[in-house]
Amino acid sequence: MHRKREKNEYIVHNVELAFDILFLLAKYNSLSLIEIEENLNIFSYQVEKILDILIKRGYVQHNKKTNLYSLGIKNFEIGHSYLTHIEIRKQAKPFLQKLGEFVKENVYLAVRSGWEIVYIDAYEVDKPVIVKSRVGKLLPMYASASGKVHLAFMDKDELDEFFKDIELKPYTPKTIVEPKELLSHLEMVRKNGYAIDDEEWEKEVRCFSVPVRDYTCKVAAAITLSAPSYRLSFDKINDIKDEFLKSAKELSERLGYTVEEILVK
Repeated sequence: MHRKREKNEYIVHNVELAFDILFLLAKYNSLSLIEIEENLNIFSYQVEKILDILIKRGYVQHNKKTNLYSLGIKNFEIGHSYLTHIEIRKQAKPFLQKLGEFVKENVYLAVRSGWEIVYIDAYEVDKPVIVKSRVGKLLPMYASASGKVHLAFMDKDELDEFFKDIELKPYTPKTIVEPKELLSHLEMVRKNGYAIDDEEWEKEVRCFSVPVRDYTCKVAAAITLSAPSYRLSFDKINDIKDEFLKSAKELSERLGYTVEEILVK
């Protein structure tokens, strides 16, 4: 007597099968449905169903003339994003150290992950009162300085998609949860060229962030200063912002960004 599979077991099995299909196509370049089924030793509608999802998401492409399946462009985008993040970390490290020593506070490098922000590197100081390390943590885009830097310079279509997908929930009494107010705030970020998180994600913590662009002229990362609010006053932000903007510009240029390119676009 066979035990009935639980729902979560089916989900895990399907995820594994999706990866098996992708690795198979990476190895053989292009295969027919029958060849995929034979290689995986699975003869089921499941394969077709998963292929349909992978095609819809752009991870697999189907040539209707030859009836062959091959890897889609999304795989390149993920690989390119991974390599870009490695390069950004390598190039950003001396800037994080320089700025961290300049302000004597924690300075982070943050990149986008879907509709969230993840901190991938940092220069952290040793002080009696510090902000707990954020490396590896995911933060909401709309409630973090680094996230607002990314949102502010998004294309309109992508920003519209963000508002459709994300519910603006309060993390502190200062979190901006009204779409119109957030849009107005993002306009100010674009105008100033930097963003501030005024205790919007975490009470008694203030953050200041500047955008880092790559050769495509898009925001690839953010350099973010994070400190207890009493040590990072608005006057202090005004005093140090030019140094951060200068460093972000220099790092962007190392990644291939030029001012002329964005003006042409």
